[in-house]
Amino acid sequence: MTMLELKAGQVAAVVGISPKQLQNDVDAGYVRPAVVGQGRGSVRLFSLDNVVQLTVLELLVQAYGLERRRAATMLAHVWPPRLTKRRKVLLISPTPTARSAGLALAPIRLPLHAIVEATEQRITQVLAAYCEKKRGRPAGWAQQMRQALTGLSEPLQQVSDGQIQHAIAAYRATRRRRVS
Repeated sequence: MTMLELKAGQVAAVVGISPKQLQNDVDAGYVRPAVVGQGRGSVRLFSLDNVVQLTVLELLVQAYGLERRRAATMLAHVWPPRLTKRRKVLLISPTPTARSAGLALAPIRLPLHAIVEATEQRITQVLAAYCEKKRGRPAGWAQQMRQALTGLSEPLQQVSDGQIQHAIAAYRATRRRRVS
């Protein structure tokens, strides 16, 4: 297995879920990132094992109709401590209940080897085409703001604080009249 570290947006694109759903899964403890960021704005990095686990979780939810929490609990009991390509099938046994007493329920068999290979291919495709959205203010924003303020500062040099307060009070009075 190659050591792989993907950002949350990349993982969401590979698995086919929204970044918010990925964040909810991490916050709920369904999956643990390989590198957990500390604090607001820090980056979480995910390994191939994390991506495959999320893919299997999404399969259980979408294909088998399981509730997300139940699927994550079932998956946590059978997930291998270390993901290897030798493990061919992931076997999830049904949970015995009062209704299933006396019934021979078949376990869910997931082709883990095929899921790993498909996930690796999907990662390659996403990394080739993925372009992370730029966060924050657009490039050149500071210069545009300075120019706008410079254009306004000269006419405002002639205005006193009293005139500004009077203009604000007049504006608020007209707004109150419109609301009534």
